[in-house]
Amino acid sequence: MRRLTRMAAFVAAGMLVLSVGASAGPTAGAGPPLRYLAGPPGTLDPAFIADAGDVQLLLQLYAGLTRLDERGEPYPSLASGWNISDDGLTYQFAIRENLEFSDGSALTAEDVRRSWLRLLDPATGATAPDVLSVVVGATDRMAGDSGDDDVGITAVDDTTLIVELRYPASYFLEIVATPATFVVPRAADATQGWQTLDAFVGSGPYVADATDGADLVLRANDRYVAGAPPIDEIRWVGSIDGGATAAFAAGEVDLAGVPGWDATWIAYDADLGPRLHAAEPLTISYFGFDTTQPPFDDPRVRRAFALALDRERLVPLAEGASSQAAGSIVPPAIWPDGFSPNLGADPEEARDLLDDAGYEVRADLGTIVVNGSGLGVEPAVAVWREELGVDMAVETMSFGNFLDLLDTRPPQIFTVNWIADYPSPHALYGLLLEPGAASNFGDWHDPEFETLLEAAAAAGESEIGGAYAAVEAYVSEQAPVIPWAYGETWWLVADGLRGLGNLTIGLLDFGRVSWDE
Repeated sequence: MRRLTRMAAFVAAGMLVLSVGASAGPTAGAGPPLRYLAGPPGTLDPAFIADAGDVQLLLQLYAGLTRLDERGEPYPSLASGWNISDDGLTYQFAIRENLEFSDGSALTAEDVRRSWLRLLDPATGATAPDVLSVVVGATDRMAGDSGDDDVGITAVDDTTLIVELRYPASYFLEIVATPATFVVPRAADATQGWQTLDAFVGSGPYVADATDGADLVLRANDRYVAGAPPIDEIRWVGSIDGGATAAFAAGEVDLAGVPGWDATWIAYDADLGPRLHAAEPLTISYFGFDTTQPPFDDPRVRRAFALALDRERLVPLAEGASSQAAGSIVPPAIWPDGFSPNLGADPEEARDLLDDAGYEVRADLGTIVVNGSGLGVEPAVAVWREELGVDMAVETMSFGNFLDLLDTRPPQIFTVNWIADYPSPHALYGLLLEPGAASNFGDWHDPEFETLLEAAAAAGESEIGGAYAAVEAYVSEQAPVIPWAYGETWWLVADGLRGLGNLTIGLLDFGRVSWDE
């Protein structure tokens, strides 16, 4: 999924849940519209998610088999429950009776199956089909090597869906809570133009109703599985004059993400300080390598570049005090017990590794090109020049051109900012590093990694920490990527807004949000 994001407040604001008091569910009372400073709205189609803002919007417009509560735990949504086979390979979902799309048409188990198969169909060209790669036959279907009937998704009847997995995946209920897997109406086809504002049909708590200038207006969906949400109207504010803090202070918006550099002074402001709330980071920025070409097809070279970086010192220089040095591509908010990545740097060992790889003469490496679209790369580049003696060059380009480049010719070293799809380490390891994953931009393939990752996916609750720690140790040794920084997100929240959650789970579900009566 192209959840690559620029380090901008709009995008960072779109994905993290606030630490502002738990809510078991929405409370009564519609109140005024909620004005959410979200940035320009993107796609209306879950198959074509381009960034974090799309994920946030689509969560309001569609529903899946499960949803995530404030603790990041899945709870029944379109499914009323499920049974899991003893070997963890078969899930039988009970789909609720009498479900409807927002236009009143029936929503059944076959609609779930159809939506998932559309996501996997290579003719659709979806941005995140590999979120379902754990399903039997899904990988072959994505590659165009098989048909729909070869995929392990069966609608037995209107209220029964059976899903077969390639290997046990303890996080599968979290996967089906991600917007890419949400249920779209039968009019959905392989194009991006089937869904329009003037005839919008969805399955979520809100429907996209109209635009008002740069704003998108969302209306409550009376046919939503959980009933009409407490707030009748959401204003998806697409543009403001000035910054988010000024707009909030002027009463123009009710909910806005603010960057860390603003939070440092807002915290001491008598009026705004009490309305400022922090969210743990679910974002990770990292350096990736093109592992298909020399010199970064050699893990010793990749490891050398990683060990040269003292991230605890360099990240504040590059990203500012609001970012935290990263030792893993898995953000701390979803670390299992026993998971403790190593941040250590060792420039001397890094130099030895380059020598051992046959690059005692550093000029034999040629000029290493780093793409600087998205991150502040200069501190790292300076270290690679000075500590390793490598000739480095930095290229920059527009963000759109950078995305195209990743698909066609990844730079030798590139930078990515990513947000977890669901609260499991597998959301990062699987989508970013598994062979064949659309977001494995460096095209890393490693059978030992695959074995370790499958073992972690099947691990029991008491074993998960150790299993993912083994995955992390191997990834650190092979260094297909260099974890760089975890971003920090801050929110300004209007008085009286309730139900936003107390734990970072990656999404804001406005179907559970209300105003004080």
